[in-house]
Amino acid sequence: MRHRRHQRNLRNIEFSTSVSPSVAIVMLGLDGQTIESYPKTKLGDSGRLPKPNDNTCPICLSEYQPKETLRTIPECNHYFHADCIDEWLKMNGSCPLCRNSPSGSAPITPSISSSGSSSPSSLLSP
Repeated sequence: MRHRRHQRNLRNIEFSTSVSPSVAIVMLGLDGQTIESYPKTKLGDSGRLPKPNDNTCPICLSEYQPKETLRTIPECNHYFHADCIDEWLKMNGSCPLCRNSPSGSAPITPSISSSGSSSPSSLLSP
């Protein structure tokens, strides 16, 4: 009997959910022109980089091989396979190692997923 009463009480409970606008902060990647402006280095036969302990691409985790093309992010001087970092920077506006935003990176852009104002000041007010 007690179990039935509990079930009946559960049926009488009203569940309410309120929908509020959700805000997503999106970091845009870099444009192709900015990415292409970053220096490229073609490895020699030795496959050695100017920095002695940088023999593996931090993105794909493959060792650098002779004759491969690497790209350097100028602000932090981190090296990556050119293809790896080009794809990364198209989607992310920061270095995958140190998370510094290279110059020319897109600013953080507010995005509203439901109706509401998208101005930055309205996102800060309660």
